[in-house]
Amino acid sequence: MPNGTLEVIIAGGRRLKDEDTFGKNDAYVEVYVDKKYKQKTTTVSNTNDPVWNERFTFNLHHGDDTIHFDVYDDDVGDRDSIGKCKVKLKNVFDDGKFDEWVKLPTMLGLSSHGEIHVIMNFRPS
Repeated sequence: MPNGTLEVIIAGGRRLKDEDTFGKNDAYVEVYVDKKYKQKTTTVSNTNDPVWNERFTFNLHHGDDTIHFDVYDDDVGDRDSIGKCKVKLKNVFDDGKFDEWVKLPTMLGLSSHGEIHVIMNFRPS
């Protein structure tokens, strides 16, 4: 895998699974290539269709081949997992860009806990 800079835009989410008994999700996304270096969006309150439009930058090194997205519902003193997904960076390296709605699969992968809109651009160094 090539070295370079990966720009990641987390545009929004849609039809996120409701984790709250009352009200809607207070959703945010943690994004990382390496678990030691997580970045996160702000929390968007009381919606299952949040809009973040937040931009993150990652310096990619040889061997980095997957980017992870963990979506959470922020609750007082706790957080609930709404869903997780990952994208193979080969998709980005091949075209230099990626712009898709990525599903948050359930444990068995038979249905979805919603989707997040991810845009990525890669610049080799």
